[in-house]
Amino acid sequence: MDGADPRVAQLCLRLADDTGPLAKPGPLRDLAVQAAQAIRTGADTADDDLDRLDDMLLREGYAAGLGASRSSRLPGLGGGHPLLEVLTCPADRCDRVEPPTGAPPMCAVLRRPLRRLSL
Repeated sequence: MDGADPRVAQLCLRLADDTGPLAKPGPLRDLAVQAAQAIRTGADTADDDLDRLDDMLLREGYAAGLGASRSSRLPGLGGGHPLLEVLTCPADRCDRVEPPTGAPPMCAVLRRPLRRLSL
């Protein structure tokens, strides 16, 4: 797996979500945890794990799979004032971006806090 993969951002968000399809124990959760471990360790299986997880989510009826079409919009961009600082993936492995409100949230894949990026 080379460079940023948007599926990693969705995996990170969905692993952190207490109510989503990856929250309950079972094959989806198991594969998500396996994919996160492969990403953390740089294993060659990371891409295949993400592909399989995306397929499983689609087969289970989650129409977005690991796509971003159902994720929430980025808050804090209104008011006509540019956001000068954002929180991003700590290892540049995905395109997750969060507004800096309080302590940085943890990346559920890498188990590290998101890093601040000045724009």
